Amino acid sequence: MGLVGTLVHASFDVVLIAMCLAGIRRATGLTLQTGYLSSKSHQRILGTVVGVGERMFDVAVAFMYAYPSVFRREQVPRPRSESPD
Repeated sequence: MGLVGTLVHASFDVVLIAMCLAGIRRATGLTLQTGYLSSKSHQRILGTVVGVGERMFDVAVAFMYAYPSVFRREQVPRPRSESPD
């Protein structure tokens, strides 16, 4: 694989990881902290990558909603909370 192929592959991997982080954020509310990075430019780059992941996640969800015959939403039962006695 040439240099261009390697860059495309690495970019695709970064976007997939960012999409996973977006899904985790939406499902659990956990967010990626950028304050531990010492450089403001690194913080900005990481914020941009996470923003791209958010947008791609939105595109994937919109695609799934556009094809309800292929994708359906399942009703997941909520766990019962234990009531204190």
